Amino acid sequence: LLLRLGPHTSPAHRTRPSRSTPMKLPLLLLAAYARFTRAFDDDEDFDYVTCGSTLKLKHRTGFHLHSHDINWGSGSGQQSVTAMKSSDDTNSLWTVASPHGKPTCIQGSLIKCGQVVRLVHHNTKKYLHSHRHASPVSRRFEISGYGNSRENHSDPGDNWIVKCDSHSGYWQRDSLVKLMHPNTGSCLFAEKKTAFTQQNCRNCPIVGQLEVSGLQQCQHIASKDAEWKAADGIFFAKREL
Repeated sequence: LLLRLGPHTSPAHRTRPSRSTPMKLPLLLLAAYARFTRAFDDDEDFDYVTCGSTLKLKHRTGFHLHSHDINWGSGSGQQSVTAMKSSDDTNSLWTVASPHGKPTCIQGSLIKCGQVVRLVHHNTKKYLHSHRHASPVSRRFEISGYGNSRENHSDPGDNWIVKCDSHSGYWQRDSLVKLMHPNTGSCLFAEKKTAFTQQNCRNCPIVGQLEVSGLQQCQHIASKDAEWKAADGIFFAKREL
């Protein structure tokens, strides 16, 4: 497997920055706001994943959905998406947005089970995307970062259906969800046996991370490796419309 560094990524970024690396101001503001919202963890208005929430999605393995300014060297050549063990990396933050072709959703609006959303990678502004290119390890469907939310550059391959089974009928922070991809009929999937190693990705910057792929015909397969849960993040109080 070959990987291409993004246009703004130097070789120094092949390894994770140290804790002393200064964060950009927006991330500091996000961290401050996250501390503020934690004070309301017992408030039921914050029990939901709502439009505009910026969160980490945690897999049953303990890894988090992750992306970075590194492109796949095979398949589409788009920005790579993996799962990373670290829980404090800002490249694992994703913002919930309205689906392609629809008006911007109202901040704080609830996400119904079965609703279509897009997920925007916080640091690079790419949309979580899939298509029929083969993923590099398992040869399932590739998952990538595509487009640019700042430039409104998107397509229907950025849409995901939130499948959940919560008592409220909405995406709740404590509920497991499947993210189904309507264009390919697959779902967001990861498993430990498709990790990037020195054997399949020699000297790659993503060694130790898991492949995230699109599992075909997922609606007919019961697999806990297709389940994700909201972890840390910035959650806006629900807004009744």
